[in-house]
Order: sequence, then structure tokens, then C-alpha cells
Amino acid sequence: MSVLVRAYACVVVTLSAAYYLTPDSPLRAVLWTVISASSAVAVAAGVARHRPARPLPWVLAAAGLALYAVGAALFYWPQLVEHRQPAGPSLADMCYLALYPMLAAALVILVRRRSPGGDRAALLDAAIVTVGMSLLTWVFLIGPYLDDAIGGTMLERATQVAYPLGDGLVLAVLARLGSGRTARGAPFWLLLGSILTLLSFDAIFAWQSLRDQFHAGSWVDAGWIVFYLGIGCAALHPDMRRLDEPVAPGPARLTSGRFAVLLAVAALLIPAVITVESAAVAELAVFLAASCVLFVLILIRMADLMAALRDVQRQRAEDRFQRLTEQVTDVLSICGRDATIQYVTPSVRSLLDHHPEALLGTSLTDLVHPDDRQRVLVLLGNDGDENGRVGPIECRLQRASGQYIVTETVGRVVDDADVSGYLLTTRDITERKALEEQLTHRAFHDELTGLANRALLADRVHHALERRGTPYQHIAVLVVDLDDFKTVNDSLGRSAGDALLRSVGDRLRTCLRSADTAARLGGDEFAVLLEHLDDAAEAARVAERILATLRQPLSIGGREIQPQASVGIALPDPDRLPDADELLRNADVAMHMAKRQGRNRFAYFAPSMHAGLLEKLDLADDLRGAVERHELQVYYQPFVDLSDGAIVGAEALVRWPHPRHGFIPPDRFIPLAEESGLILPLGYTVLEAACRQAAAWPGLKISVNLSPRQVQDPAVVLYVQQTLARSGLAPHLLTLEITESLLQEDAEVAQHRLGELKALGVQLAVDDFGTGYSSLSRLHDFPIDVLKIPKPFVDGVAAGAEQSALARAILDLAAALGLGVVAEGIEHAEQAAELHRLGCEVGQGFHFSKAVPAAELDALLPMRLGAAGR
Repeated sequence: MSVLVRAYACVVVTLSAAYYLTPDSPLRAVLWTVISASSAVAVAAGVARHRPARPLPWVLAAAGLALYAVGAALFYWPQLVEHRQPAGPSLADMCYLALYPMLAAALVILVRRRSPGGDRAALLDAAIVTVGMSLLTWVFLIGPYLDDAIGGTMLERATQVAYPLGDGLVLAVLARLGSGRTARGAPFWLLLGSILTLLSFDAIFAWQSLRDQFHAGSWVDAGWIVFYLGIGCAALHPDMRRLDEPVAPGPARLTSGRFAVLLAVAALLIPAVITVESAAVAELAVFLAASCVLFVLILIRMADLMAALRDVQRQRAEDRFQRLTEQVTDVLSICGRDATIQYVTPSVRSLLDHHPEALLGTSLTDLVHPDDRQRVLVLLGNDGDENGRVGPIECRLQRASGQYIVTETVGRVVDDADVSGYLLTTRDITERKALEEQLTHRAFHDELTGLANRALLADRVHHALERRGTPYQHIAVLVVDLDDFKTVNDSLGRSAGDALLRSVGDRLRTCLRSADTAARLGGDEFAVLLEHLDDAAEAARVAERILATLRQPLSIGGREIQPQASVGIALPDPDRLPDADELLRNADVAMHMAKRQGRNRFAYFAPSMHAGLLEKLDLADDLRGAVERHELQVYYQPFVDLSDGAIVGAEALVRWPHPRHGFIPPDRFIPLAEESGLILPLGYTVLEAACRQAAAWPGLKISVNLSPRQVQDPAVVLYVQQTLARSGLAPHLLTLEITESLLQEDAEVAQHRLGELKALGVQLAVDDFGTGYSSLSRLHDFPIDVLKIPKPFVDGVAAGAEQSALARAILDLAAALGLGVVAEGIEHAEQAAELHRLGCEVGQGFHFSKAVPAAELDALLPMRLGAAGR
């Protein structure tokens, strides 16, 4: 109880004692006025102190109590000071009567807020009580005032009748509040008790007034003091703020006590009133005693009927439960604290193939797999969590056949009169566990090869690094990347590529010990974790064994393939503990270095490699930005007629003026563009610019390089066609140059794609012919128009017959096949003269001009054309 409540109770009790000990006098009238006014002050103080969210009910109650206190002062002063009764209705009656509608309104607001959805049962119960009490009020309090024999004016009698009517109004709302669903804290009981006290002593006051027996200062005043004290304490209690909070709806409940009260009001009230009013005094006791005995007997009989009804309902519930348990697949069981099975549902037949009765009295642990038994006993040996829940418990249970299945059990600790132990629900999760294991395997293994994936490898590398030290002195990580895998995938199809990857995975397994881990990182990139190495050099021996095993020929898609790979080796730094990602990254850097050194070999990681890789990555980022911002420029190197020096065409060459490093050589950024995929937008940008520029040079041929990635692009034919249409360049003036290696690596794709390009009317040339590995017999299969003699074959062409043999062979081959020839890299007049003598008609090189911007070639054209004319 709060300090305010205790203080207020002490004050009211002290004032009440002084009131009863003080004789009739002005002081006694003042004490009564203070006692009655204290309730209004207490309610106002409670509102100010606790600040309820919606204070309107309390404000109405305080206002009504204040007026009631004024009425008390006006009513008691003449009696306690002047020793006379007030004559007729007065202002005191008006103040008194104001309390009832205000109090009723406050209670109505509380009812509406606590039960916003309504409560039919509570409303009916309140109506029964209200009608019954109203009948008593009418017969014993209101009716006599309406009898003319009572005397007095109509206004006096109406005033006297108004008091029980006000009480009836408050009673109706109070009965509804008290019978509804509610959270009944201390403020509720204080408020309910105080108002019931008020109504009870109002009835006593009316009864005494009817017989002129009431006088101020009697024991009746104690009832009103209790009313003042109760409603004041309710307002001062801290929980008064929650009195109007909504109450969660629930099922209507009719307790035995409540039912007895309602039945008594409905069945006995009217007979009792009639008996009292009409029976003689000698017969009254007999009638009342007989009625009470009959009422008790009826209550006992109805209690028996309700008990029988509950038994029927329980039996029906048990039947429904039995039918339900027969249908569900989960097993419900009740076990004692010692794991003894006390009850089990029939579904145990389908789960474990045991008869339910055969399991009763046995121990649950007898069914549990020995490896799981101790863990189950530990879980069952505690009292569960804060809510009494146990589990989930995963364990293997034995079927009648001896086979074990994986189950999951959840339960709750139960401790009541019927059950003391565990209520458990068990289900079969064998298939789910198998699926989880399958999903876990997929999450950490490559689906195609069955090897570990990157996540599992990284985890094992991490643990291997943590275990370093005797006897695990050395570990190594190898990254294995297939050479030219894309050629196999594009030429033979994805299924052939997948078959090759599976074969590589199988071969990697044969090269490793059981302690090692092989993984596929993605695409054609694999990795190997070597543990328990005797020395660091053993990693090189494993790498050589892997390379030798992979080089063995295999047949895929009806073709024999000889795979090759590049291997990077990374060893952990002995002076510090690297993380798994760093070690894998270092091995990947070493693998790329092995590829740059010629492929089909291995390389150890060195810190300098990392710096080179970072530089390469930075350059790749810069190149991406340069392509997006169109910062690369197209230069043009002219083709010259070796007979008269006239410019007959030009080759479009891309140049990159880097803002910090100056011009980046093409042999540095073109491979980057190939690796990153930027070669497609870059190549098409050059083609667009070259065709647009060539259209401004009437009759001049333009040559543009096509990368292998562009030839493989299905959209290349459409793009060339659209570019020619947009630029207005005649197709025969455009020559597309391809690399010689394309004829061998992507023969089928190249033959089909080049045929489509040739159908557009463009010319096709093979760049650096003779430096690759193409088969001369396949040259007939491609619609080639021009062969370009590479610079190494041109360098010695003027140094004698032996040095010019390769150039002469290409010229003879071209003449035999009816192809044109262009000599590249001519740097001296002697080379130009000798090539012309050998039959080469067109050449290019620094002897004539280096690659220049379009504006410089514009200036060069008139001079060259003029020279040709002379």
C-alpha cells in the first residue's frame, strides 16, 4: 500500500474518532464537513499525482463528491448546531442528489473503456441484480412515499423518492462493472466496496427517514465515512491509472457462487417480498424457513446435474482426444521423472512398430541408441527453461525390428495432481536429417566434381594454419588453372567442358594423400591444400605430379584432348600467421605468373608478384573508366602501294593516352581488355570510329582488328552490318583482321562466323600469318581475302635468299590461293624494294609512316597521292 493511501486512511480514521467523541456543536459539524470533503480532495490529489491518461471518470467523481460535501455541510449544520431538523426540500438535497448522476456517468465511462466490445453475459447478470434490488427499493422505500397517508407536499415526497432512484441508477452501472471481465486490482475493489457501502447506508437512511428515526451523528454516519475513505484510497492508489484499461475478451464464466446469487435473486426475491408483505408474523418464519430449505435442495440437485454434465463433457473431450491421437503421426507420451513411460498414443505403432500397452511401465531410455542415451538423460534431468520447456532433443530410437530412426522430441515439464514428469511430443525426422546432410554436403562441395568448394577449403586452410607446429611443420596451398579451357568449352560445347572438369577432379584426387584437400574454386580453377609436409620443396613435387597427370590425353566428345594447367604455390610466412584468404590469394597470383611465363608449369609466390598484380588491377580499373568515358583514341597507319608509294588504305589502331602514365602500349592494355571482357565495347568503339572516318576518305580502304572474343560474339555480324549502314561506308572498303590462332582454336565457330561476315561484302585478313599454329590445309575452309606477312619475316627480307625464304613462301602460297598480301613492319627502303620485287603489292611500316591521328593522315594523303601521280 502506498504512503499516500496510508496517510489518507490515518487522517480519515483520526477525524472520524474525533467526530464521534465530540458532542453536538459547531466543531462536530466542521469535522463532518471535513470528512466528507476529504474524499473529493483525495480524488483530486490522486489525479494530480498519478496523471491517468484519461482522467474524465475521476474528475466527474471528484465534482460529485465536492457537491456531496456541500450538501452534507448544509444538512448536518442545523442538526448538530441548532438541534433542529431541516424543513422540506433544501439546497442540501440538490447537492446530495447531484452525486448520483455524476457517479453513474463516471462508472459508465469506466465500463465502456474496459469492455469496448461489450459483454452480453455481464449485462444480463447486472440486469437481474438491478431489477431485483429495484423491486425491494420500490416496495420498501419508494412505495410508502407515494402513499397519501404519509403526508407532506408532493415536492417533499418527490425529493425523498429521488434518493432511492439515484441509488438504483448507480447500482445498475456498478453491477455491470462488477460482473464484467476485468482485471480486479486494489483500486477496483476499493471503488466497488465504497460505492456498495454508500448504496447500503443510503437504504438504511431512507428506511429510518420514513419512520422519523434518523438523526445526525448516529452509527449510520460510519457507513458514509467508509464510502469517503474507500473512494479516496482508490484514487490515491498508484494502480488507479490502469483502472480503465481494456480487458482482453474471454469466455463467459458462471461460477457456482455467482449462479447461486443470481438464482436466489430471480427465484426467491418476489416470493419473499409477498410473504413479508402479506403473511402474519407467526407464519412468516415458517414460510421463509421452508423457502430457504427448498432453495438449498434445488441448488444441491443442480450442482449434481452440473457435475454430471461436466463428466459428459470430459468424456466427449477424451473421445475427441483419442480420435485425434489415432490420426496424428507424432507420438504424444507422458514420462515420469525417472523416464518411465506412463502413457503413449497409438501412433507409436507407425513410428516404432511397438504396441502402446507394451511400452507402459518401461523406460524411455531403453529405446534410445546407446550413444545418445547419456545426452537424453541430461536433458530430461533438468526442469527445462523458464517456461518449463524441454528440448528439442534429437536422438535415435529403436523400432521393434531393431532398426534405428532419427527422431526429434520436444516437451514440457508437468507437475500437477494428475501428472508429474514430462509431456513429450516425438516425430520422425530421418528423411529431414538425410536432406540436411545432403544440403550441407552441397553447401561445402562442388556439385559438378564432388570436390570441396571454396568455403570448405578456406575453413580447412584456416584450421591448418592454426595447427601449424610440430608435427604439422609445413603446409602449402596450390591453385591449379586449366590452360585454354575456354577453347574446349566453346568448340566442343558445355557438356564436353563439364566432362573435362570432372576428369580433372578425378585426376587431382589420385595425386593427393588422404590428409590433403582438393577443391574446385569455380570455372576451370582448382585448389589443393597440402598438410603434414616434410619440407616446403615437397609442394613442388606434388605440383609436378599434378601437371604430369593432367597432361595425359583423354577422350571427350569423340575427340582426344591433352589438358594442360598452370599451378601457383603459396607457402605461409613463417614469421607471422596469415589468414586463409591471403594464402589463397597468393597462390592465385603465383598461378597467373606461371601463365605469363609460358603456361604448363608451376611458380612459387613471391611478394613482388603481389605488387605486379596490384599494378595490373589498378591498370584494369583505369582501362574500364577510360572505355566508359571514351578516352581511348583511334590512330591510323597507312597501307602503301609498293610500286608507286600511293596510300591505298589504313589500319585502325587504338591508343590509350593515360592521364598519369602517358601512352600505354597496346601490348599492355589489350590483354587486360581481353581478360576483363572490355575488349567487346572497346573493339566496337574502334570499329564505329574507323568506319565513320573512312567514309570521309573516299575510295580508301580501312582495316580493323577483330579479337577472338568478338568473333565468338553472336552479335558481331549484326553490329558490323549496322555500323556500315550508319557510317555509309561501302562494305568492300572494310577489311576485318583476325589472328591466325583463331583458325585453330575456334575452328567451327570461326568458320561459321567468318562466313556470315563475308556475306556482308567485307574483306577478311589473317594478321601475323605464319607465327601461329594453324594448319595450312584448313586455310581453304575459311573465306580469307588477305594474308599479312608479320614483321619478323620482313626484317631480313633484304639480307639474302635465306633470310627472305619465309616471306617468299607466304607470297607463293597467297598467289596459289588467289589471296592478297600485305607486308607489315617495313622500316627501310631496301625492304620495300625487295618485297615489291618478290611480288608483294602493299606494305606498311615506319618507313612510310607510323600510326597517326586522323588529322595527320588527312595531311599526308595529298602528298602521297600526288607522289603517285608523278
